[in-house]
Parts: sequence; structure tokens; C-alpha cells
Amino acid sequence: MKADRKFIVILSSLLLAFFLIALAGYIFYGYDYFIYNMNEIFFALLIVFAVAAGAIIVYLLSPFLRKKHHGTQNITKIALLSDANIAVEEFSLLNRTSALICFNDSACFRTEDDQTGEVCVLLNCVDSFWYAERVTDERSVGIKRAAEQYVCKLKSGMCYRLQINDIIYIDKERMLMT
Repeated sequence: MKADRKFIVILSSLLLAFFLIALAGYIFYGYDYFIYNMNEIFFALLIVFAVAAGAIIVYLLSPFLRKKHHGTQNITKIALLSDANIAVEEFSLLNRTSALICFNDSACFRTEDDQTGEVCVLLNCVDSFWYAERVTDERSVGIKRAAEQYVCKLKSGMCYRLQINDIIYIDKERMLMT
């Protein structure tokens, strides 16, 4: 695959160089000399090849120009944190595509396997990325990103992408995405 890309880059670079040489001839010698000494069909083909070469170069460089996603490691579990930042309970997200985070009156951490409390947050996995969506308006729900110092309050009906070491806040309870 890399050899094919290298060949395409070399070919498109040669086509682009040929177009630039022709353009330089047009600029330095003028329109009349350039057109009368060059066939119009050849000039049109030159422009088509130059545009194609430019498109190929942009296509080949597009993976490098895309925005990089940080924290794209797979999230494997949720850990309920105590006041001392120690994991009290853990819930595995392996082989799952969704999960519900529920809390009952004693603020215990529950998941979709044991729905004995109020559903607060819905977690969905799409293309190996986890997203959180606020379900209830009765409790305050927020996310503290790993690289940020503040908590972002979740709005109902909106999905938020989760990353490794993000913390979900539900009231005063904290859940670490690991």
C-alpha cells in the first residue's frame, strides 16, 4: 500500500511540475508566443492533468491534515470514586455497546444489570468511542475532562464524547472512565 502511495505522489508531483513549467513559460514569454507555439489541446490536457495531480496530492495529504483525536484508547470500565479518590465499585464495559448509570436513594452505583434506582446517564459506544447522555433533570450531571480543570454540565438530549480519565459527576458522586 505504501509503495502505491509513493508512486502516486511521484506521478502527481511530476505532472504538477510539468504544469508549473508550462505556466512559467506562459508568464515569461507572453500569451501570443505561448499559445501559437503550443497546441490548444495540449494546453487543455495540461490543465486537466495539473488539476488531477493537485487533487491526488490533497487526497494523499488529507489523513495528515485531519484533526487528531486525543484519548482514543478504549474505555474498559467505570469506577465509582470515594472522597479519597479510591475506586469503591467498578463496572466493566468490555463487550458492551451501551450502559445505564443509575443511583438509588443511598447513592449507590448501579448499572443496567441491576436497575434499582433512578437512571441518570446513558452511555453508548459508537465506533469504539463512548458517549454520555443525560437522561434525568432531577440530578445535576457533569463531566470533568482529563486535561481540563472545570466541570462541564451536561444538557439533556445532547451526547458528549468520553475519553480515558474523564470523570462523570452525578450530584456529589464521581465516576472515573478507565
